[in-house]
Amino acid sequence: MASKDCLIIIPARYGSQRFPGKVLALIAGKPVIQWCWEAAVKAGLGEVIIATEHGKVLKFALSIGARAVMTSPRCQSGTDRVYEASRGTKAEFIINMQGDEPFMKASALVKALRKLKASPGCDIGTACSRIEDRKDIENPNCVKVALNAAGRALYFSRCPIPFHHPLSDLKGYPYYKHCGFYIYRREALERFVKLKPSPLERLERLEQLRALENGLKIAVAEVPALGPAIDVPADIGTAAVFLRKRSNK
Repeated sequence: MASKDCLIIIPARYGSQRFPGKVLALIAGKPVIQWCWEAAVKAGLGEVIIATEHGKVLKFALSIGARAVMTSPRCQSGTDRVYEASRGTKAEFIINMQGDEPFMKASALVKALRKLKASPGCDIGTACSRIEDRKDIENPNCVKVALNAAGRALYFSRCPIPFHHPLSDLKGYPYYKHCGFYIYRREALERFVKLKPSPLERLERLEQLRALENGLKIAVAEVPALGPAIDVPADIGTAAVFLRKRSNK
């Protein structure tokens, strides 16, 4: 599903607060950012650009043959970095594929893009997967999403949502984990970055809540579970275990 109207930008911030330098941390001998870039290229949706604020990341990206650009260290979010890197391009759809999702699947990007294109009333596309591990439900680093019947996002939270009341008759109703990327229509991206950080965004530290609070609609495609994202140093070990299990299947 090659698409000339699509651009993938991977914001790769070296100065992460919870895990400085995480995009260059090694998983099975390969930096996190390289895993992300290879998955983005495999999707075949369009050009892939790594956007960073640090020379070490830029140097590494160029060494593997990736297109990379320096962006301002003043960017407040990954989306701000994506917007800066996208200026001067013409793609109608711009994918913000976060640089801490080493096990992103090309099929997830493709399905989410199809969902957004089939949802003319929506401004942004993303994906989710069913949570199978109970520990993820209580883990604040695992972002949950609640959906309406059409697959549009109602809310994202680090808390378990929707709450499962013990008296509810909906037994086995799933929790969904948000997958770490967004697909913006160009005009939606331009609108989003002009908005101030919203109260819910600042409370939960989730920038997608800025979109919802300001009336932007987010289409969510359900996809099979991805591997672990890298949020804190302990996630490197989790990723290594995931890789071993995957190779033994």
